[in-house]
Amino acid sequence: MDLSEYSFFNPSPNFREMSILKALTESSSVSQERLARLAGIVPSMVNKYIKDFEDSGLIQKEGENRRNMKYVLTEAGKFRLQYLTILYLKEAAKLYTESREIFGEVLDVLKESEHESFYLYGAGIIGGILADILRTEGMRIIGFLDDSPAKQNGTFHDLHVFSPDEAECKDETAVIVASFRHADNIIKKARESGMKNVMVFTISKMGKVELEQVE
Repeated sequence: MDLSEYSFFNPSPNFREMSILKALTESSSVSQERLARLAGIVPSMVNKYIKDFEDSGLIQKEGENRRNMKYVLTEAGKFRLQYLTILYLKEAAKLYTESREIFGEVLDVLKESEHESFYLYGAGIIGGILADILRTEGMRIIGFLDDSPAKQNGTFHDLHVFSPDEAECKDETAVIVASFRHADNIIKKARESGMKNVMVFTISKMGKVELEQVE
């Protein structure tokens, strides 16, 4: 996991230790900068972790000189990595379950709608969140719709970004408005263009996540 992609969660000491040990199993000559990025620490801190691992017998040096020197995990280091990975997976599974509960009503609405495919109108933060969640649940996302010419014909979250005029709105296809700032304008444009099955993703002031059908 590359922590540069996350800003909400702070890495724990266990996560940092796991990240460095895992990186060393993948490449014993991994750079200090790479280790720092994976662990969410400054490069100067990497040496301290490496020294602590050596002192604890988790890693050992191999190589005759500085040029070809590398670090490899000992049996104790491999066991420690396994243990930390189990702890990580346990908490990640819990986090996924809680996230699934947050989006529970949204997913229930989509499944009950019996739509087979979806467009996400708005290639931004909200659209990206929905794309990840819906694809994890096995739902088919055709792509994004966006009014910005700069985004059109590009990709976002590995999905194509279409101009709204390109949307093929069949009966089995729904359009989910995935924007806060521009939701009202998007809904207006969707109505004017005759889009079918338009829904809007909302988060209430109480923090409740909902999906509402646009009449």
